[in-house]
Amino acid sequence: MPQETTQEFAARLNQAIEAYPTAPPTPHGRLSWLKRELERQGTKVSLNTVHKWIKGMSRPREDKMRDLARFLKVDEVWLSLGRRPLQSSQAEPEITARAKGAVLYVAGLVEVAGGRVNFPATNQKDPTSIQVDLGDGPIGVVVVTPQSHDEATISFVVPEPVGQDRIWAVVPGTSLTPALHDITAAPRQMLGGFSIATFNTSKNADANPALPAPIKTLKALEKTTA
Repeated sequence: MPQETTQEFAARLNQAIEAYPTAPPTPHGRLSWLKRELERQGTKVSLNTVHKWIKGMSRPREDKMRDLARFLKVDEVWLSLGRRPLQSSQAEPEITARAKGAVLYVAGLVEVAGGRVNFPATNQKDPTSIQVDLGDGPIGVVVVTPQSHDEATISFVVPEPVGQDRIWAVVPGTSLTPALHDITAAPRQMLGGFSIATFNTSKNADANPALPAPIKTLKALEKTTA
C-alpha cells in the first residue's frame, strides 16, 4: 500500500494538473499528455512512471520533481513536501524583510494620496496586509512581491483566501522606485493555502497573461480601491 506522503503528493500533483491551462479536461489522456510535455522539455519518463505518480504509487526523484514543478509552474517545495513556498530558514529572513518593505511602501503611497492606513493584527487565516481608506471606506489589500522573475515570466505567491481584498504587486526595478501593479483580476492557480499568479514578461506569445500596467498616478490608485 502506498505511504500516506506518497498519496498526498499525488493529490497535489493532480491539483496542479487540474489548474494547468492546457491539461486535458478529464483524467483520460492526462498520462500521455504529461509524458509528452515533460519529454518536450528534455525530461525522459515512461508512461508507467507517470501513472504511478498520479495514482500515488511512487514519487519522482529530486531531478524529476524539479522538472515537474517547473513545467506545471508550481513551487517545488509545495509539490514535493506540501509546504508553502519560501519556508527555508535561509530564505525566510530576506523574503520577510522584502515583504515588510513592500507593505510599508504601499502604505506610504496611500498616505501621500491623502488616505488612511491601518495595519491589521496578525492572523494566519487572514492574509490582509493593510486596510486602506481613500475616502470611500476601508478595503483590505494583500501586498505581494515576486516569487520568481526571469526573462520570460514573473510570478507571485498570493496567500489565500483573499476574499474581497485587492491584490497589489510591488515589483522592484532598476530605479529606486518600485512599480505597483493591481493583479486582483488576474487568473491565479489555486493550490493548498495559497495561489500563484504568473505573467508573461517577454514579447513572445505565452499561455500566461501580460502583467497589468503599473499604477502611475494617485488618481489611478484611488480607482483601484473603488
